[in-house]
Amino acid sequence: MIKILTKKNNYKFNTDFKKYLMITHWNLLVRKIAFLLFFFLLLTIQLFAQLGRIKPGSHIASESDISAIRQIYQNINSLNLTKQRFTYESSGCAEDGVVTYFFDNKTIVKVTESGSIGDGSWVNEYYYKAGKIIFCFENIVGGPAIGKVTKTQYRYYIKDNHPIRVMEGTKIVPADSKATEMVETANKIYKAYTTKDFVSALCN
Repeated sequence: MIKILTKKNNYKFNTDFKKYLMITHWNLLVRKIAFLLFFFLLLTIQLFAQLGRIKPGSHIASESDISAIRQIYQNINSLNLTKQRFTYESSGCAEDGVVTYFFDNKTIVKVTESGSIGDGSWVNEYYYKAGKIIFCFENIVGGPAIGKVTKTQYRYYIKDNHPIRVMEGTKIVPADSKATEMVETANKIYKAYTTKDFVSALCN
């Protein structure tokens, strides 16, 4: 009688122990799955952040798009363009501001804008095809009166009013809000030829 009870107890113990191992295994598995899902979600969020929160309808750069923009840029700079130069100033925005419009016949194909404030200065170039911005070149010079001067260059390739590639020097960087602002400024300065209100276009 004692032997039979012992076998039953052993059987029960083994069964309970197997159930315990099974439950523990499933708990670990669930935790691993939850961790992997969290890790995947984190990577996805970082990826979208690096892409600069691309808006619906925006474009991803193809090499053919970039090549076409470069070709237009080279063609514009090879032309014998006429130009008109204007000056502007605005406290806290620009000192000795200069805006120059370049024309192929009567069509604006290029605008340059330069100025300075404090110890910094800049020269920006905007290129257009049929009135639409396609390329911006930004050259920023800054530094203390005595000390090292820094020079930074940005290139913005644009299609349908969306930056499709941004380069800092020779490095491709994410198209962030700064790139979007550059496109907006390019459109404002193009329209400002009619109004001559360069302060509103460049400082507001």
